[in-house]
Amino acid sequence: MIDSKIGYEERMFVFFLQLALLLEELEELERAEKGQVDGTISYGLDQEDDVNLVHWVASIMDRNGDLHSLKLECSPEYPQRPPKVYFSPRIENKHVMADGQVSTSFWMIKDWNASYSIEKLLKAIRDNIVLGRRM
Repeated sequence: MIDSKIGYEERMFVFFLQLALLLEELEELERAEKGQVDGTISYGLDQEDDVNLVHWVASIMDRNGDLHSLKLECSPEYPQRPPKVYFSPRIENKHVMADGQVSTSFWMIKDWNASYSIEKLLKAIRDNIVLGRRM
């Protein structure tokens, strides 16, 4: 009887943790949709009916005012695991692979932390890949 109670408590803990993470993700989406983010980046869901919050699109403005389009794919393990990020079309950079995907060697993806967000990731990509700053 005790084992089943512990199992239930653990399941409830995981459920509430996942719920809290989902609420954070929804808050981030709401900020992005209301334009309450840095003016050089924008992002949102690719499809309005994507209830699992998997497919995202983003734009990053470079110093010339040109926009770079990106696609992001969040796995069910997000935010514990980083999203996959693709430049579309691909840009030339050592951290961008032939298919346009930002490499897992990119510092923020390599050292991903569940406290990071899509917005933080896009800012790091802007600063390091698009603008070429070193961090």
